[in-house]
Amino acid sequence: MNAMKAIHSVRKKALVGMIITRVLDTTYVNPQWGIWSLSNAELKADLKFHSQLSSVASVVGIGASVQSGKELLGKILQNKAMKRANWITLVIWGAIYFNIREQAKAQRELDNRSTLITSKYY
Repeated sequence: MNAMKAIHSVRKKALVGMIITRVLDTTYVNPQWGIWSLSNAELKADLKFHSQLSSVASVVGIGASVQSGKELLGKILQNKAMKRANWITLVIWGAIYFNIREQAKAQRELDNRSTLITSKYY
């Protein structure tokens, strides 16, 4: 509410519309679109979730390697078609890859925040 009051206090109405659009696009629609908008506690919780998911995947042994990729490609070429099991494998690998990317993004944001705090320009 305070942010909206501040936005509406801007004298140029065209600028107000642009600011509101930017704010609504990044924070109200999906807070994860603007990872910078998460509080430190939310960011740490997000990082913890992705770390736990990675740990579970490694313990279970789900993951992609060059060797497993070659085996999958060999099976596809041998059968000349994608079987259901191949699709499931690709979906699992995609989910793991997405999780790793999200974890790295959260870690970068956390690192950036700690760097700013110790910076002489903070």
